[in-house]
Amino acid sequence: MRELTRAALIGKSPDLIYALINDIEAYPEFVPWCTRAVVESRGEREIVATLGVRRGPLSTEFTTRNTLEPGRSVAMEQLRGPFSMLRGLWTLTPIGDAGTRIELTLRFAFANRLTAAVFEPMFEETAGSLVDAFVARARAVAP
Repeated sequence: MRELTRAALIGKSPDLIYALINDIEAYPEFVPWCTRAVVESRGEREIVATLGVRRGPLSTEFTTRNTLEPGRSVAMEQLRGPFSMLRGLWTLTPIGDAGTRIELTLRFAFANRLTAAVFEPMFEETAGSLVDAFVARARAVAP
């Protein structure tokens, strides 16, 4: 199992960042490796969505159940996909008038050993770029 944590500070509100995280249908517009994003169901406290990912030779899809805590966090857990385990947590912490500390923690393991040997480092780099993509999106949509 691999684990990675990425964080950033941005001069935007937690509510804006939370809205961007949950605007899953827009991911192909600003997440470079996201080829497709489909929301299967959306409720007040939960979203089920499927993402298509392509980066180099890595091309896959996975579906997650995202548990929502408005303005504060989004917890993800894989329902279907190439992982034996995929869990993630977006945490949004207000920093006074300065904005928000965004933190993403991902834990993952590929189901197939051969796939893991080839794709784990690439997926780790790809997943690590998520925080940067959301920071750039927040700056673009709310100057």
